[in-house]
Amino acid sequence: MEEKEGHNYNSLGSEEEKTRFLREMFSEEQQQNRIRQEQMLYQQNRVPRKEKTQQRQTIQRQSKQTRHTNKTQSTRVPERQYREEGKRNLERKRKQKRKQRRKKIFSTLLLFLICIGLCLGAFQFFRSLMMPSNPGVATDVGEDVAITIPQGASTSDIAEILKEKNLIKSVFRFKLESKLNNYDGTFQQGNYTLNTSMTHQQIMELLQKGGEAKETYQLVIPEGFTIDKIAQRLQEQDIMTAEEFINEVNTGEFDYEFLKDLPTSTKRRYKLEGYLFPATYTLYDGVTAHELIDKMLQRFEIEYTQNIQEDLEQSEHTLDEIVIIASIIEAEIQVPEERPRAAGVIRNRLEQGMKLQIDATVLYAQGTTKDRVMESDLEYSSPYNTYQVEGLPIGPISNPGSAALEAALHPEDNNYIYYVVEKYGSSNHVFTETYEEFIQARDNYFASRE
Repeated sequence: MEEKEGHNYNSLGSEEEKTRFLREMFSEEQQQNRIRQEQMLYQQNRVPRKEKTQQRQTIQRQSKQTRHTNKTQSTRVPERQYREEGKRNLERKRKQKRKQRRKKIFSTLLLFLICIGLCLGAFQFFRSLMMPSNPGVATDVGEDVAITIPQGASTSDIAEILKEKNLIKSVFRFKLESKLNNYDGTFQQGNYTLNTSMTHQQIMELLQKGGEAKETYQLVIPEGFTIDKIAQRLQEQDIMTAEEFINEVNTGEFDYEFLKDLPTSTKRRYKLEGYLFPATYTLYDGVTAHELIDKMLQRFEIEYTQNIQEDLEQSEHTLDEIVIIASIIEAEIQVPEERPRAAGVIRNRLEQGMKLQIDATVLYAQGTTKDRVMESDLEYSSPYNTYQVEGLPIGPISNPGSAALEAALHPEDNNYIYYVVEKYGSSNHVFTETYEEFIQARDNYFASRE
């Protein structure tokens, strides 16, 4: 046992002192041991506390970072959601604008189409007013109808009477035409004999003059008739003189669109040859050459509008060229199914630069008709003679009908170059691709004449 500084356990006298000494010694040693333990504990606990402090600081930092991250995430999520929502709203607005724009375009287009339809309807309506209602150019003769116009009858009353007798188709149109043409209020009472083929203009003129209808004439113009033949028939039926008719053909003024592009060459025999449409016409006493020609041109316009105009736009020919080809077909071919075939021959010859060499053009040039064209006839000098001129003749050589015009517009697709009458007295033709075949067919025809 160590001695306490300045004391010796053996030098103590009594036991009590020794006991007190030992107590103090043990007490001091315990204290020192306790200090040492505390120091050891301090040293032991010093590192964990530091680590704990570091851990606590780490935890605090992590907690702070977590809170910042959570805050950032909580901030970013709404921002992203806001942007996405903004994009969706923008896309919805764009879709709505596109939809509204489409609706606006559709509405504008619909309105435009409606306006076009109304304009076309108005155009057709007023155009129909300018055209004769009953053109008087039917394929059969009109029916005579007796009517009585009572005293004091208004234009509306008269229109109802005419409609009831099937003399007009529209009461409104008759009233409107009467107003526009200054006939309204001028019609006279009396008994009338009208014809179902009469135009509104003719009816109004007759009702204005009063009295009975004048005598009617039926003028039949067959397909292929020339102007000379038409003039001759008019004179034979005492409708007018041939000279009056021919003079009006060449000098009369007629306002038709299809006539504006006609060639003005003085070498053409008749200006309107080919355009006086063949049909049965009902005429009235006193009809003038101008009125008759106007009726015939009206009928051509009807046929032209319905059957020719659209196809002509796809053709390589002008209207006048189509009429010339049709007039040749009409003069040469009588069998209906042969007309497109003959048109194919004309087309093939034109494409190959060959002369047409068609007999009917020679006869028209000479102004004659005969069964057989002689070799000497082929030398006749004329712009109509296709044995002399290349291409088409200078003008039509007859007035063709609808079938010939249709054939000229739609020639048959074939390789034929020649055709000749099959036998004497026949209307059929033999079509050939080679000259040798043509010579053989021609010899067969001459043999049939013997």
